[in-house]
Amino acid sequence: MKITDLFRKRKSASKDVENKKKSKFAIEMKNVTKTFLGGKIIANSNVNISVKWNEIHALCGENGAGKSTLMSILFGLYKQDSGTVYVAGKKVDFKNAMQANNAGLGMVHQHFKLVMAFDLLQNITLGAETTRHGLLYSKPAKEKINQICNKYGFKIDLHQKTSEATVGTQQKVEIIKLLYRGAEILIFDEPTAVLSDDEIAGFLDMLRTLKKQGKTIILISHKLNEVLDVADTITVLRKGVTVGTYPRSEIDTSKLVELIVGRKMIENTNMLNFENKLSPIIRIEHIKMHKQNDKNLTAIYDLSLTVNSGEIVGIAGIEGNGQSELALALAGIQHPDKGKIFFTVSGLETDITKEKPGIISNLGLSHVPEDRHKYGCILDETVAFNLISNQINNKLYNRFGFLKMKEISMNANNLCTRFNVLGANKGRARFRSLSGGNQQKVVVARELSKPHSVIVMVQPTRGLDIGAINSIHDYILEESKKGKAVILISYELDEILKIASRVVVMDHGKIVYDGLKTKTDRQTIGKFLMRTGGTPKDTATKGGN
Repeated sequence: MKITDLFRKRKSASKDVENKKKSKFAIEMKNVTKTFLGGKIIANSNVNISVKWNEIHALCGENGAGKSTLMSILFGLYKQDSGTVYVAGKKVDFKNAMQANNAGLGMVHQHFKLVMAFDLLQNITLGAETTRHGLLYSKPAKEKINQICNKYGFKIDLHQKTSEATVGTQQKVEIIKLLYRGAEILIFDEPTAVLSDDEIAGFLDMLRTLKKQGKTIILISHKLNEVLDVADTITVLRKGVTVGTYPRSEIDTSKLVELIVGRKMIENTNMLNFENKLSPIIRIEHIKMHKQNDKNLTAIYDLSLTVNSGEIVGIAGIEGNGQSELALALAGIQHPDKGKIFFTVSGLETDITKEKPGIISNLGLSHVPEDRHKYGCILDETVAFNLISNQINNKLYNRFGFLKMKEISMNANNLCTRFNVLGANKGRARFRSLSGGNQQKVVVARELSKPHSVIVMVQPTRGLDIGAINSIHDYILEESKKGKAVILISYELDEILKIASRVVVMDHGKIVYDGLKTKTDRQTIGKFLMRTGGTPKDTATKGGN
C-alpha cells in the first residue's frame, strides 16, 4: 500500500466512524449463544451487552465465563450459534479479523497473535505496511510507532526478534499494533497481566487518554481495582450468562466480587511467623547467567540465595531484572554460566546446576513457568495428558511403556474438579481450547499435585479471576504449612505482600533486598526498585534470616 493511499484510507475510515456515531451504541450483542464440542460445552448462552460510544466498558467474570469467546465472536474469530451483532447500529457478520479491522475494531488478545520469526517492527506493521516505488518503506511506520511509544511510555527495540522478546514486551507490541492501525473501538483482553506496577499505571492513563480522544474501549480484566479505576460501565458474565450491566457509580469491590463469583468471599493472608531459621532446601551460590535469548547480555550477576523448608519466598522486581532466568535455572531449562545450585533431597545436598529438567522434576522440584505455552504445556494434547506430561514414566500412569488411560482419565477428572477447570470435558478437551485462565489452572494443578518438596511459581495467578486467585493462594499457604518451600516470582507487589513469608527484591540482576515480610512494606520495596544498580556491595541488603 502506498503511503498516500494508507493515510487516505485512514481519513476515510475516520469519517465513516463519525457518520456511524449517529447510532446510540458502538457495539450491541443480542441473545448471543456459542457452544463447542457439539453443544457439550456452552461458552455463551443468550448473552446481551451494549457498549456506548466513547466509554470504557469493562467485561468481568470468572475464568471460563465466556468473556474472551464473546469478544472473539465480535471480532470474527468465532461464529455464534445464534444471536445478532451490531457495530454502530449496523448488523454485522464478520468472517475474519481483517473485516473487523476494516470496520474500525482492534483487539489485543490474551494469547498473542505474533509471528515469532519476525522482528517487532514487522509484527506491528504486518498487513498495514507502506511502500514507495513498489518496495517496502518503513520510515513513516517507524516515526509513527516512535510517536506512540513516546506518548504512552513504551520502551521497545523495533529490530528485536519477537521470539527473543520477553512476554511483557510482546504484550506491548500487541497494544502498539492496535494503536498503529488507528482503530476506533479498542478491545483489550487481560492487557495488564504481565505488566509491572508502573507500566500498569501508564496503561490505565493511556486508556483515559484514548477515551478523551474519542475512542471506545472494551476492557476484559480480572484485576478489579483496575476495572473500578477506569471503567464507566461494567458488565458481568457468570458461566456464560449475563448477570447484569452496572454504572461504575453503583458498584464497589465487594459487590463486584459477589456478582462475579456468586457469593461473598473472604481473602486469605499469610499469618505464619518465620523468625527462626529453618532447614535449607535450595542453596544458590554466586550464579551468573546471560539473558535467555541473548548470550551477549548478562541477566544475573553473582547471585546467592538460600531458601528454607516451609518458607514462601516472594521475589519482587520489575520484569527483566533476572527473575525469569533464575526460575529457568532452578528448573534446569537454562544452566548458569557460573556458580552452583544445590537441592537438598532426603537430607542429602545434590548439585543440580547442570541437570536436565526431567531429573530435577523427579528429584522433587515443581515449576509453574512464566510462559505456559512455551514451557508449561503441549497445546494440541488433551487436558488429561497435560496433567501428567512430566510424570509420563510414573508407574501410576505407565505400565511396560503403555499409558494407563483409565488412571490418566481419573486423575484428570479429580484435578479438574478440585481446581475448577472449566471446559475440560473431563480431561478430553484439547488444552488449546481452554480459556487462558483455565489453561493456567491446569499447569498449577499438575505442579501442585506431583510429588515435590519445592515449587517455583512464576506469575502463577496471571489471567486468573478473583476466586481462582484466592484458591491458588490457599494452596500456596498449605504448601508452606506442610513444610514445602515456595519460590514465588511475581510482578504483583500486593500478591507478594499478601502471602510471602520473606521478600526478596531483584534489580539489575542482583538481590538488592532480602527481608522478612513482617519487616517489609510496599514503600520499602518501592525504594529498592527505584535504585539504579551499582556494585553488589553497595546495593545488596541482607536482612532476612
